[in-house]
Amino acid sequence: MRQTCISAIVVLILSTPLFAADEFTLYELLPPQSHQFAITYDVTQAKEGAEWFFNPIRVGSIATKERVIARASGEDLKFEVVSGKEAKTSGLVSPTTADDAQFIRVHLPGPVPKGGQTRIRIIKTYTDAKSYDVKDGLLVFERPLGIKRNVVLLPKGWELVGCGSPGIVSTDADGRVRVSFLNDRDDQLPVKLVARSLP
Repeated sequence: MRQTCISAIVVLILSTPLFAADEFTLYELLPPQSHQFAITYDVTQAKEGAEWFFNPIRVGSIATKERVIARASGEDLKFEVVSGKEAKTSGLVSPTTADDAQFIRVHLPGPVPKGGQTRIRIIKTYTDAKSYDVKDGLLVFERPLGIKRNVVLLPKGWELVGCGSPGIVSTDADGRVRVSFLNDRDDQLPVKLVARSLP
């Protein structure tokens, strides 16, 4: 069944702009009864003069265990959760953002220099039963993914039996199934994974 998830994704890779390599998200699915998945998000802030980076907290998800790292130095960066209303005053998020939206506001090591960039890693754990649950004995992870490169890592002991979007399936050294996605769309890629527990 894993092969059914593999498609002509190589073509998508070749046709995607190189800047897509700046963003990457790993979704590590924790035991499904917990409805939790750990997220590692690599992103680059390239706006000249920017002192912050704003990472939205998706509606319906509860974020915990947050940590932000400067990838150039490995140092931990200061951050706090702010409202959409406050985030908009920075000019770094869309003016159409809802006032009650929530963002992780990351303090960069310094303003982004002209022609430069700041690469950061955001680590957090989401609890979201709507996106991640067990239904009729099957693990279901269903979530639209907005950035270009994404990997979903199944819990150990679970086998992929369904995949709703083109992806590349592989197995880690510890036996966990890894599904890689490339989003070449202008909007979010609808991802739905279904897995069953191995005997």
